[in-house]
Amino acid sequence: MKRRFGYKQILLGVTLALAVTGCANAKTKSEPPVTGAGPGTNTEAPAAKQLKVKTYFTDDNLNSLIEREATVSIKEDADKYEAALNALKVPPEGTLSSLSKGITYRSVKNDKGNLTIDIAIADTGRLGAPGEDLLLQSIKKALFQFNEVQTIDILVDGKKLDSLMGHMDLEHPMKRN
Repeated sequence: MKRRFGYKQILLGVTLALAVTGCANAKTKSEPPVTGAGPGTNTEAPAAKQLKVKTYFTDDNLNSLIEREATVSIKEDADKYEAALNALKVPPEGTLSSLSKGITYRSVKNDKGNLTIDIAIADTGRLGAPGEDLLLQSIKKALFQFNEVQTIDILVDGKKLDSLMGHMDLEHPMKRN
């Protein structure tokens, strides 16, 4: 039995061959690093570093904090604080809940071991007293795991408030125990 190839089969074969060749070339092609105008001014983006951090979640009943380890990517050491806070948003398993899911970390500034964090809280991020207490504990534990951090000051929409969500007193700043 003779097999006939129509133009559709030939076109499909050529397209697949070009796609495979293009993908192979894209993987092997290497761009030279971009350098500035002067000698020694390499503007190539630094490679991301992997850092293991402790993160804290709770069960659905808000009974207690549950510690897990996460790996975050950072470009500079100064990024590790915000990366640790953002890791609190992503529970590693389905049985755990994030206390930070409605929290946006707008800025994290370090001044010689004194962190100032500006957050925004969405309506869906508002918690009752037990949840607010656990959220504050999770933030403190996540940031005080870094030995250089001595104080944490949490601002809500740029303001120092007496309470994060109206249930727990908020110290300005919170000090390492």
